[in-house]
Amino acid sequence: MSFRATLLGSALWAGVAVGAVAQTAVPSVDEIVARHVAARGGLPAIRAIRTLQMSGTMRPPGFDAQFALQEVIARPGSVRMDATIQGLTLTQAWDGANGWQIQPFQGRKDAESMPADDAKSLQEEADFESALIDAKAKGTVLEGLGRVDVDGAPTWAVRATLKNGDQLTYYIDPDAWLVVRLVTVQKVRGAEVVSQTDFGDYEKVDGVFFPFEIAAGPKGSSVQQHITYARIVANGALAPALFARPAGAAPP
Repeated sequence: MSFRATLLGSALWAGVAVGAVAQTAVPSVDEIVARHVAARGGLPAIRAIRTLQMSGTMRPPGFDAQFALQEVIARPGSVRMDATIQGLTLTQAWDGANGWQIQPFQGRKDAESMPADDAKSLQEEADFESALIDAKAKGTVLEGLGRVDVDGAPTWAVRATLKNGDQLTYYIDPDAWLVVRLVTVQKVRGAEVVSQTDFGDYEKVDGVFFPFEIAAGPKGSSVQQHITYARIVANGALAPALFARPAGAAPP
């Protein structure tokens, strides 16, 4: 499935967009972010969302079957993901300060704390606003990279350098003003890890656009994990205990 085609509609439109962007002055970072935020639904609508509950399927690389996926996010920065197949559930969570996981497919059914480097992606997942919003308050530095083609179609690229040193580069469609690709550079146990995430099938939830199709994996690799959300619900009640590390998980 082409996530790029899902968002833009057709390769023909992409060709038209290339010409349009080529004749347009490069917008500033502030202009790109402002148009992106407006396209998503606007800052008031985004900030009005306090919790998200997402359900669907996940197909990890190397698996021939789909997992049932449940993901929940709550402000100010908690996330939990449960992937279930054949009665076994893999869990990863960030409680706002620490990460923990349950890995039954590795023979471990008790909760374990996650090392800080391994939990970075969870921390970033918990910020469903994205690093582009309130960047200065979050200690994030934004840099415009100009026009960059993604799968033959133009985008505006904005790099966000987080307070922890991670870099997230957002590739934003010049017509829909939604993110079609995210490239993340992280330091994990001293080594640089570069991953790529493609987004598509955007739908509005409580006035805010969210992607219902996600493909992620190492940058430049055909090995990807595919997620399809069937349902996303905003502002449902979530108990704080849902994100808490179960007893017996000692800090790393």
